[in-house]
Amino acid sequence: MNTKRKQTDSESLRRKRLRIVSGFTTVVLLMILFSLQSLIEDVRIDASAFEISYEANETFPQAGNTYTLYADGEYWGEIDQNRFCMIDENGQTDYKYCVLMEDASRLAYIIILCSMLLLVLFIVKDSLEKTPFTRKNINIVKAISILQLLLGIIPGTVRTVMSQLRFGYSSALLDEKWVYMIIIAFIIGSIAYVFEKGLDLQEDVDSIV
Repeated sequence: MNTKRKQTDSESLRRKRLRIVSGFTTVVLLMILFSLQSLIEDVRIDASAFEISYEANETFPQAGNTYTLYADGEYWGEIDQNRFCMIDENGQTDYKYCVLMEDASRLAYIIILCSMLLLVLFIVKDSLEKTPFTRKNINIVKAISILQLLLGIIPGTVRTVMSQLRFGYSSALLDEKWVYMIIIAFIIGSIAYVFEKGLDLQEDVDSIV
């Protein structure tokens, strides 16, 4: 009787975990699809439909005026003037291309971030059933540190490459926070290294015992 009850409870817990993982995975995929949809929608808009307005910041009035981008008369968002007023060799701006640069950079950011979240979820799921200090989880932490490093480099690199292709130069297109992301990647990698050494020592002790 107790064995059957334990099996039932275990099966119920397994189903709950599966629902949580499935729900979280669905949210992650929706984030990626939403970002991809924004990119596709901006591709379809005519280049002449984009315009920039210098106006009061309604959200934070104390911040003063800000540059706001509109597409077909609809609000697109507040922008960084340095990124959206780049000029090519003919002295022309291209707001649509600047929008696509931001969309592509954001999509790269979302994909890498979601990949990290899925790996973290895998560790959490695995830790509910057994100890988290396993060789597999340590390798996952190493992978997360690499993704964190890419998170600080890839989005800005995407903007830089696209800017070079269209305007022939890139100016301050890398995110200012990329340095902090690289530091975080180093910290995560160091933690993985410490855990790996600890696991090695534990395995040595277990082999002696």
